[in-house]
Amino acid sequence: MPTTGINKRQVKIAAKDLSRVLTKLKHELILKKETSKLFAQERERGIFAGIVGDVFQSFDGKDLYPSVEEKATHLFYFIIKNHPSTDGNKRSGAFAFIWFLQKAEIPGPTRFTPEALTALTLLIAESDPRKKERMVGLVLLLLKKD
Repeated sequence: MPTTGINKRQVKIAAKDLSRVLTKLKHELILKKETSKLFAQERERGIFAGIVGDVFQSFDGKDLYPSVEEKATHLFYFIIKNHPSTDGNKRSGAFAFIWFLQKAEIPGPTRFTPEALTALTLLIAESDPRKKERMVGLVLLLLKKD
């Protein structure tokens, strides 16, 4: 199972960017009557900032997650598993994953049908946290698939 991605391009996001797109998604879903005001509402102030910080952390001058794919996959995983909001963590995680890949101009989003993304999201949500590397590896493998 792969543990790294291939695209080392520098792509940065700020927590405020993530919050802004999740707020936009929230408003769209509320208009469609598909969620409530609790969707993507932080359980604690700054928790999304912490997740973004975790994704972009470095050690000894090197990114902990050096590829775009690794950053996107960890953003996906951390939002689902860390439950940063009172409601909608799975949808927020899947949305953030695709949004980040699109922002980085990585073709990954076209590889995931809505059904496949839903299945992958549920698989991560139900997975044992001790199997994090296996889940991350699976997503990276799917992103590399030609």
